[in-house]
Amino acid sequence: MNDGSVRKFYGWFTVLGLLVGLLVVVGYYRDEYREWKDYQRRYVQEEERRASTPQQRAQAALIPIQVRQILLPDLNRVDRCTTCHLTVDDPSYGGYPQPLAYHPLHEQHPFEKFGCTICHRGQGRATTVADAHGNVAHWDEPMLPLRYIQASCGQCHQAADNPGAPELAHGQAVFEERGCRGCHKLGGVGGVIGPELDRVGARRSPDWLKQHFLAPATVTPGSAMPPQKFSESDLEAITLFMLSLTGEGAPGYYASMKVIPSAGEGQRLFQQKGCIGCHSIGNQGGKIGPALDNVGLRRSPEWMIQHFRDPQTVSPGSVMPRFGFTETEARALTDFLLHLRDQKVALSLPSLMGPVERGREVFRKYGCAGCHGQDGKGGVPNPNAKTAQQVPGLTYVADGYTKDELKARILKGQHEIPALDANRPPPPLYMPGWRAAIKDAELDDLVAYLVSLKPKGEDAGF
Repeated sequence: MNDGSVRKFYGWFTVLGLLVGLLVVVGYYRDEYREWKDYQRRYVQEEERRASTPQQRAQAALIPIQVRQILLPDLNRVDRCTTCHLTVDDPSYGGYPQPLAYHPLHEQHPFEKFGCTICHRGQGRATTVADAHGNVAHWDEPMLPLRYIQASCGQCHQAADNPGAPELAHGQAVFEERGCRGCHKLGGVGGVIGPELDRVGARRSPDWLKQHFLAPATVTPGSAMPPQKFSESDLEAITLFMLSLTGEGAPGYYASMKVIPSAGEGQRLFQQKGCIGCHSIGNQGGKIGPALDNVGLRRSPEWMIQHFRDPQTVSPGSVMPRFGFTETEARALTDFLLHLRDQKVALSLPSLMGPVERGREVFRKYGCAGCHGQDGKGGVPNPNAKTAQQVPGLTYVADGYTKDELKARILKGQHEIPALDANRPPPPLYMPGWRAAIKDAELDDLVAYLVSLKPKGEDAGF
């Protein structure tokens, strides 16, 4: 290559060199003035301002500017939220604006054990505000608005027994009372007309859910779900409950927190373990063990907890087996027994109820009210159905069916609903069969309840 050819490229080499230098400078400044570095510098400045001695001021000046992260292998998470939110565990920053603000529940949920995204969601590995908050494309878990933060409690705690999440419990109660299980399956229990709900909270936003409750067809064209007439508080609560259904399970240590000691949880354990078979309450139940009505007056809580841990240590010769209750379960059972003086607790035990009362609970459990109305008093719209274009009420069901016929209808269902007009789309709602879900005893109780719906003084019809 001659000198002329070399000189021809000098200009290009110069331009290329300047371009590379410019890119290096731009890269340096972009890295030096990242959002999180700006927040950390502000934190250092605040610490220096708050320092009361030269030594404290010098220590503040030495705080490193660096990415901070919490490693949570059990949860398969890496949370870098504390890169910006540096004072979440420092109560002296209470009342400061974000990101330099204290998190008030640090003691109950230490960040080194829980991180941040398990409750708040968002993208834990990100280091920019938009990416970390999850409001970006291709990220399915944006941060929950604070008014719905209780939805996250359902990952580690049972919805109905968490005093710190009353709205979550309210939402579950609305879901059960409105009979949503009649069409939707949750946790393996429910109908098949609508989609399963186990992961709906991971797929839908709060706004979508609320719009779907109020006017289903506007977000899901052709939906058979009728519009729901919720109060504002019920709408917010059931939306929050839906957001809690992400399908995520809590492993190990986190799963052990599922049960929070409470009288309600103790009652469920009392029923599940068949305690009424040996002990009586209200003169009903077994006689092998002592009656439990006034056990709270006879025994201390410490005695009862130890009895649940190992009966022989406090009652030598006791025939009660060692159930292997966890510490939390033992405390929940003790809490239940201490509340037995409250008649409402005792009377709510299914084993002490009559078949009609138990049947009402079965009606609620399987979501029958979702189609047949509260207490079976009126059905929801079912366009083009021959029976008044709605799901029929059940008040007078005893006039048309014997008990055996009712059982057969419940087990088999009715998948083809007669149409009012054969030229129009068929009725969207139908009666699913419950043979694979309902137990024989539940079926007997449910039929007893349905027969009882007919007003007193009128013939039963069979």
